[in-house]
Amino acid sequence: MAHSYIVHYGELGLKGRNRITFERILVSNIQRALEDLGRVEVRRSYSRILVAAPDEIAADTLEGRLRRLPGIAYFAPVTTTKLTMDAISETAIALARDVITPDTRFRVTTSRGNKQFPLTSPEISRKVGARVVAATGAAVDLHTPEITLTVQIYDEEAHLFLRRIPGLGGLPYGSSGRVLVLFSGGIDSPVAAHLMMKRGCAVDFIHFHLLRGQERIRSSKIVAMAHALLEPHRAPGRLTMISAAPFESAMAALDSRVATVVFRRFIMRVAEVIAERRKIPALVTGESVGQVASQTLKNIHVIAQTTTLPILRPLIGMDKAEIIEVAQAIGTFELSVQPYQDPCSLHARRPSIWSHIEDVIEVEEKIDVNALLRETLANYVEEIRITF
Repeated sequence: MAHSYIVHYGELGLKGRNRITFERILVSNIQRALEDLGRVEVRRSYSRILVAAPDEIAADTLEGRLRRLPGIAYFAPVTTTKLTMDAISETAIALARDVITPDTRFRVTTSRGNKQFPLTSPEISRKVGARVVAATGAAVDLHTPEITLTVQIYDEEAHLFLRRIPGLGGLPYGSSGRVLVLFSGGIDSPVAAHLMMKRGCAVDFIHFHLLRGQERIRSSKIVAMAHALLEPHRAPGRLTMISAAPFESAMAALDSRVATVVFRRFIMRVAEVIAERRKIPALVTGESVGQVASQTLKNIHVIAQTTTLPILRPLIGMDKAEIIEVAQAIGTFELSVQPYQDPCSLHARRPSIWSHIEDVIEVEEKIDVNALLRETLANYVEEIRITF
C-alpha cells in the first residue's frame, strides 16, 4: 500500500458509550465514498481510523474525497512503524530529511494511547527531537514551529506524520437520522441541506416545479443539484418532484398579497404528508430572517402553523454573502444561478411582509386547499432516485 492515512474525529469522542456506533457509521461512509476508486482498506482502531490505498490511486483524489466527509476532524498521511524507540526515531529521521533543513524550526509532539509504553509523551518527544536535530541540524521551536512532527503511540504500533489535513468536522452522514429538505432552484436550500448533512442527517429532497414532460423534469438543474450534494458521500437519496400546476391554476383568478404565504403553506402541507409516509421526523428549509417577503418573522410563523413536524432552518441567522460563500465552497453555486423558473417567483409581485392568518385562510378556502392537496398527491408526484 503506497498511501496511508490516519483519520481522527472530533465530536465523536464526546459520545461516550454511543461512540462505537458513530465510529462504525463513519467507517462505512469512508468505505462507500472511496469504493469506486479501487482496492482501499478502511479499518477502525481505538480512537482513530486507518485508510490505506495502492499507489495507482492518486493521493489528491483520496484526499479530496476525505476532505468532504462529515465526521472527520482531520486526517494525515501517516507512516506506521514498530513500537520501539529505535524504530520510531529512525522513521522520524526518514520523514524529516524530506522537509526539514538546518534553517527549519520544528517541534515533536507525542500522544500516548498505549499507557504501557515505558516512556512518557514528553520523554518520547525529547528523544525523537534530539535524533532529528542530530540528523538535520534543524532547531527546535516549541512555540512557533514551521513544522510539527507528530508521534502517536498505540498498543501494537506507532504512527508518525508531518502534516494535518483539515476535515469537514461535524457528525457522520446518516448518524442523526433522515430529514426532508424543501428544495428550491436557488442558492439557499442546497446550503441548508449541506449544513444538515454536516450534522449527520441523511437527506431526501422535495421540489415544486412548473416543468412539463419527463425529459425536462429528469434533466433539470434540480436533479443535478441534488446529485452534487450527495456525490461526496456517494449515498443514495430521493428527490420528489411535484408539479405546482394545479395550485397555479387555482390561484390564477386571484390577485392576493398573501399568495406567496399561501403557496409556502401548501408546500408545507405536501411535505408533511411525504415525510410522514417515509417516517421522516423533520423538515428543512433555507429560510433566513428577512431575506425575502415570506421570511419575515410574522410570515415564517404563519407558514409554520400548517405542520406539526419540526422545521429546521440552519440558515436562519446567516446573510446572503455568508450563504453564497458556502455555496461556492460546496460546488452548488454555479448550478443555483442558472436560469430557472421557480414557482415561488410567480407570487412575488406585491407580497405582504406581515400576513394576517385570517387573510391567508380566506384565500385557502377560495381555492379549496384540501382538495388541491389530494389532487396534487394523487396525480402530480414523481420520485427520482439519486444513485451512484
